Amino acid sequence: MMDQTNRNQLKVSIVMLILLCGLSDHLAVARLPASPPQRMLWAWERPEDLRFIDARNTGVAYLASTIKIKNGRVLLINRHQPLRVPPETYMMPVVRIESDGRLNIADQAAIDKIAATALGLLKPNVRGFQIDFDARQTERSWYKNLLIKMRQTLPDDIFLSMTSIASWCLGDDWISGNQMPIDEVVPMFFEMGADTRSIAILLGNGNTFGHTFHSLGISDKDPSINRLIGKSVAGILKPTPRVYMFSRSPWTREKAQILMQEVNNWK
Repeated sequence: MMDQTNRNQLKVSIVMLILLCGLSDHLAVARLPASPPQRMLWAWERPEDLRFIDARNTGVAYLASTIKIKNGRVLLINRHQPLRVPPETYMMPVVRIESDGRLNIADQAAIDKIAATALGLLKPNVRGFQIDFDARQTERSWYKNLLIKMRQTLPDDIFLSMTSIASWCLGDDWISGNQMPIDEVVPMFFEMGADTRSIAILLGNGNTFGHTFHSLGISDKDPSINRLIGKSVAGILKPTPRVYMFSRSPWTREKAQILMQEVNNWK
């Protein structure tokens, strides 16, 4: 039988175990990011009135800041145009980065400034954050360091997203094996320039290099690419994909409904 000292030690051990388990559960819940809805509208730098959306199933990723980096200098341009949305809309500020192509792993000052900018964009209705940067091959290590800093800086429950040139998730895939500290990659299947034809051929052949994208971005002005994605949906998208939608002109209810219906018809 246990003596009184051993019984007291056992009681203390049990209490500590209960407390630790409770703390562990609390931390696990606190670190669950607030995932975006399955439909997201990109709202770029122009006046946008999106009060027509259904906030129960549609969120807004809005250009909040553009950061231009040239010769080591960082220029911050905040959004100036009004944006109107329904209450309770899932809001995701987007920071667009434009560089002179010379960023390297030693450029820590730019990373620190971008992270500080991100903190200033956190408002009560912000639940996600997206970085938009078409990094050149020589800038990819810098970009990964930026994302690491962003993950360390942002609250644990903020969903961290990054956009991707479509080719990064096809033949030029430098993301998959790089252990990026992000919750989502959004390959953009629009404004692809010289890559448009080659990517259209890949999509037409159902060749996605083994990727099954959880999220992707499309445009209202690229119907042929959208149709190819729709035809290859089994090989490209998960059963319930998240789709970000871009328009080159201000959104209207009709324009958004047409594009959403096009996506809903993917089978």
